[in-house]
Amino acid sequence: MGRHLAETTRLLNWRHANLVFALLALVSASSAMALPGPAGQLTGFSSVLLVGALALLAGHAWGVLVIASAEVLILGNAWPIVSRIITHSETPPGLGGAAAIITTLSALPGLVLFAATLPFMVEVVIGRKDTVVQRPGEILSATAATAWLLQPLATML
Repeated sequence: MGRHLAETTRLLNWRHANLVFALLALVSASSAMALPGPAGQLTGFSSVLLVGALALLAGHAWGVLVIASAEVLILGNAWPIVSRIITHSETPPGLGGAAAIITTLSALPGLVLFAATLPFMVEVVIGRKDTVVQRPGEILSATAATAWLLQPLATML
């Protein structure tokens, strides 16, 4: 197991966290295949997510980055479907809607794993962390990402 992956599982205080996140990524990749939309684009994202999940199962820390980037791209296709289901709840979702809900729910833990490991990955890529600037940057980016994701729900209110 890579050094940063070991630090992440210690951070999460759970021994088999990488196994659970990899299995959830596999579920997300398989359910993304049933999403309505252009098949070529979603198939590519799903195969990249599959490679990241297999790398994480094999103990490679870079699988976390691959999983997170692929899940962001897949959620770009799944989240609009889920937000339409939430805002227009008069019709039950079909197979595509159920696949979008499963994809979204199984992709969120992988994004949490990415957020937990990002400080360790940044230190490897950039070098030593600058603690004066890093914390406000993390807070601002998390706030902006949350506001962007919850924006479709604001139309309901």
